[in-house]
Amino acid sequence: MSQPKENNNNIRSLDDAAEGSSSKRPKKSDDRTPAVVMTFSAAHDRFARLQLLGSHTLYHLVSALCKYTPVGYEGSETANDHLWYVTVDDTKYESSDHPHGIETFDQEALRANQTRLDSLPLYEGCKLHLTYDMGTTSFYTISYMGQRPLTSEENRGMFPRNKVSNAMPPTYVRYVPPTLNGNEPLNLDTTFPDLQRYIFNGNTTVNLFQAGKKKNYGFIQKDSGVLGMLYLPVKADDLANYINYFNDGARVPAAGMYGWHSVVMLPRSKLTNALEKKYCADVEPGFCDALIGADMFRTAGSNDLNAYFPKIAALAGYRRDSRVPKGWVTFTKRGNTCNLVICSGDSVNHKSNAPKGTAYDGMDQHKPVEEPLIQVSGVNVGGLNDLFCVVEGLLMTL
Repeated sequence: MSQPKENNNNIRSLDDAAEGSSSKRPKKSDDRTPAVVMTFSAAHDRFARLQLLGSHTLYHLVSALCKYTPVGYEGSETANDHLWYVTVDDTKYESSDHPHGIETFDQEALRANQTRLDSLPLYEGCKLHLTYDMGTTSFYTISYMGQRPLTSEENRGMFPRNKVSNAMPPTYVRYVPPTLNGNEPLNLDTTFPDLQRYIFNGNTTVNLFQAGKKKNYGFIQKDSGVLGMLYLPVKADDLANYINYFNDGARVPAAGMYGWHSVVMLPRSKLTNALEKKYCADVEPGFCDALIGADMFRTAGSNDLNAYFPKIAALAGYRRDSRVPKGWVTFTKRGNTCNLVICSGDSVNHKSNAPKGTAYDGMDQHKPVEEPLIQVSGVNVGGLNDLFCVVEGLLMTL
């Protein structure tokens, strides 16, 4: 459900931000009053650390959540795109200057844009629940992590902000693939150019290798106006063919007339009657594609990526390593910000009403049950080759 037009201007400055047209306005912030910085995390984005002042409102918190983490359709909607409400300690605070329904006409004071964060009954570890978009509803959990005074190095104009958590392990060194038996390693950027462009030209979420014990061996989501999805439901024989399947999938063009484009990669050597029936029955080029491809790489010489990236090969289940368990990598790119999570163990079960027999089958299945092995934010990754070198270097710290 779209939000009323008159609410798109409900944030103007820090002093009168989100006051709307109601006469019940919060007390303005006084610069002489010591400011507190309040920090929040988001369950759907493990790196987010949203920092706001106590004088900010719940509207500011939701606006920051939308700006710095994926919210709504394709993870790109704002606090002004739909109606929403935040529940705090069983009390509901609604967006916009008007009650959402007849049952809330006696709660006109409980407006998110009129409720300062420092007026809420928050305690460290408590949860705030955002219900976003009354038409296609999605739910988000926000945790309050505590507060501290504003430091002398900070000023009020620096907030709201997202001060992402985690840094590279102290023993990390970027990995450089060696020359093996006189063979130079492949440059992944130029060997797999279509996948390189697919991942690094826009906002993407890249899940590599098997999610727990699920029959999901990789899922890549690209947000660029059209929701692009690449899904591999079978295990490749080695790293080179694995990457090549996704490179072939990234080459399939979208029709451009639909809101999403599904590509399911089906290696001919792994194709079964069940897979063919499930993914090839309702193919529509440019919308629902099933790509049946051949194995193109032999594990020898420069093509032996298992040897050039041994730790990644162990994570993917192609080799054994006493320090690296079988698991998966999740890489997210939002603008120039890149985050990496390396996981092992089971993944969370996810129920979906999305169309079956499409790449949607692979979506939202790589969230770990256990804490990740490694998670880093703000990492500098310039391309596909760089991504593999960074991941290999991180796995060497285990």
